[in-house]
Amino acid sequence: MKKHLYIPFTILISVSLLACSSATGPTYSGGGGGGGGSNSTSFSSDVLPIFSGAGCTGCHGGSGGLVVTSVAALLAGGDHGPAIVPGDAAASNIIKKLSPSPPFGSRMPLGGPYLADTTIGVIRTWINEGAKNN
Repeated sequence: MKKHLYIPFTILISVSLLACSSATGPTYSGGGGGGGGSNSTSFSSDVLPIFSGAGCTGCHGGSGGLVVTSVAALLAGGDHGPAIVPGDAAASNIIKKLSPSPPFGSRMPLGGPYLADTTIGVIRTWINEGAKNN
């Protein structure tokens, strides 16, 4: 009798662990290259919808401090300097704030749900491609 319970239990545990090992939070399913036929990541088609969909623009949409609704605003930054460093996502404050254990303040979006790694990857790619205003 115990052997018969072992297999379904093992499958249940395996599926549960697999589900927990994937990134949580909102995911991005866009195709990239929204910039009119190029394969580069587009701010208006790929990145801004992430900020809007995750609720970032509710707090960072133009009422002072960091604003995420335009490339110019991201370059201007907020209290901790520019939010993006074109060509260097690792040095960009926005990537640091979206990642676990940011060097200052709380992880964003505040209180979660946090963005999935693949979604942060879209923003990271856009920055590494030069953070074009496209």
